[in-house]
Amino acid sequence: MTFIKFQDMKNAQENIVSAIAGKQIKQIGEAVNGYINIRYDKLSTMVNAAGNGTDPGPRTCTGSVCEITYQTLINDGLLPSSFSGVNSFKSPYKILLRRDGTSPNYIINGLITTSSPWIIGNNTRFDLLGLAMQSAGIDSGMSKNDTIVSGLGGQWNESSSNFKNITGKGLLAYRVGFNSSMYAVYLRRDGSLPMSGDLNMGGNNINNVKDINSSGRISTGALKTVGEGNIGGNLLVSGSSEMLGVVAMKNGLSVDGISILKGELISKNNITASGNITSSSDIYSNGRLTTNEYLQINGKAIAESSCSSNGLVGVSSVGKIFSCSNGKWKSADGSGSLGFFSFVYQDIGGVLYENIDHCYLPNLHTGSCSCLPDELAVSVLTSIKLPNRQVQGRFVSKKHIYLCLKSTTSGRRGYFY
Repeated sequence: MTFIKFQDMKNAQENIVSAIAGKQIKQIGEAVNGYINIRYDKLSTMVNAAGNGTDPGPRTCTGSVCEITYQTLINDGLLPSSFSGVNSFKSPYKILLRRDGTSPNYIINGLITTSSPWIIGNNTRFDLLGLAMQSAGIDSGMSKNDTIVSGLGGQWNESSSNFKNITGKGLLAYRVGFNSSMYAVYLRRDGSLPMSGDLNMGGNNINNVKDINSSGRISTGALKTVGEGNIGGNLLVSGSSEMLGVVAMKNGLSVDGISILKGELISKNNITASGNITSSSDIYSNGRLTTNEYLQINGKAIAESSCSSNGLVGVSSVGKIFSCSNGKWKSADGSGSLGFFSFVYQDIGGVLYENIDHCYLPNLHTGSCSCLPDELAVSVLTSIKLPNRQVQGRFVSKKHIYLCLKSTTSGRRGYFY
């Protein structure tokens, strides 16, 4: 009975030791994966540790293999300073990292082994190694002979031709690096594994990027491209947009607000407006100007007054059309037309008096009861009210019509009866 209890206690103790050994080598393996991640630039170029604060080491590289120790991991803050480099069955560790692949896409694989096999008495304790592997997980393994390490459940193998720390049977091992399962938690340099969470750059840059393909939104404080920008959908800009070069549009341009152009607007086709077109300066056309409605001319012209240049069109104060011909405004209905006008008459005691302050029939050339500056107003009697009476030295008629005739004595009125 005592022997059975002792054996049970021994088995329980061995189980505890095995579990501790498995957890410890897994802890080292996770630390080595972190080391590969932060020291990839050194490992991919096979550079020995500098031995300073930025790369304390130790790390010794020969050919395509670098060797580090548990102290390397402590120095880089990947293991606690209290970590022991000897496992629960009194064996230290040997850590080898191997560079594979081609430049610039090198990959780093590694193998951690115990330096000593797990032997109790003369027996290699494969049973205890198996228990340790169960505790360590899928990347753990053991050497069943002098040249091969086999992973948990036979899922992977490594040989002594690749890793010189496989020196005999009975070693506890742990696979690290690119081919390991635990390394999947790190961002792989060759892009062979997708991200399973957000990528946080911690405020650092992403340099030398070729294409960024996104199925969602890209949010940025400032967007700058030194090449082309190709947008397959809509471009929504909440603020102002400034284009320093030429803007080419092969389809329509829709603007809800005001468009302000500080330079010339050149259209190689029609310009169609459903509202008004207003210009504070001249409008030029090399072709015909056509309107399907009326043409409103607001430029005022006075017959025979000076104008420039020939071909201008204006209107008098009463809307008569004039054109500029040989530096003078001419009536559009014939340059030889005769101007005439008539005043309003008042009946005072049976006598009609001419009221020169009120124009009854204005001159079409001047828009008032007056002649042009170089014309003489000649009165023509149209009907007699009192044929035998004179008022103030002249006959009084019902109506005088004044004809505007060319004269060298401008500014006067004459009478013809």
